[in-house]
Amino acid sequence: MEKPAFDRNQPLLTEEEVQERRHILVAGIEQFNDGYFFEAHETLEELWLPSPWPFRPFLQGIIQLAAGFVHLMRHEYPGTVKLLARGIEKIEVAPSDFMGIDVAQLAAGARAAHEALVELGPDRFAEWDQRGIPKISIATDS
Repeated sequence: MEKPAFDRNQPLLTEEEVQERRHILVAGIEQFNDGYFFEAHETLEELWLPSPWPFRPFLQGIIQLAAGFVHLMRHEYPGTVKLLARGIEKIEVAPSDFMGIDVAQLAAGARAAHEALVELGPDRFAEWDQRGIPKISIATDS
């Protein structure tokens, strides 16, 4: 499937239009939760690019978490810890139930993963139990 071309200068969506595209968010989160982090990144970017504040930085944070876990799967320590840290910074400032996502749970899980990976360091991070990758809890009826 060919990825649609996006104009980075396209008009931003209204809040109502963001909600109309909720299926994109749900699909990206399902991919994330199933361990398809690259695909989740690509799917969520489709919603992120035209989204206005406060959705835009929050979505970017989830995308950065997904990208961080892509780097983890590729055994690339610097990208893993850098992207996880950036993603955490963006999501943890959101309200605790933003866009139907349990933000507090996601932020805590991402922070625990990041801290464990940093503690192991670049020589041992591959020893980390990947079952510690957080899942994103989302209300599907919102």
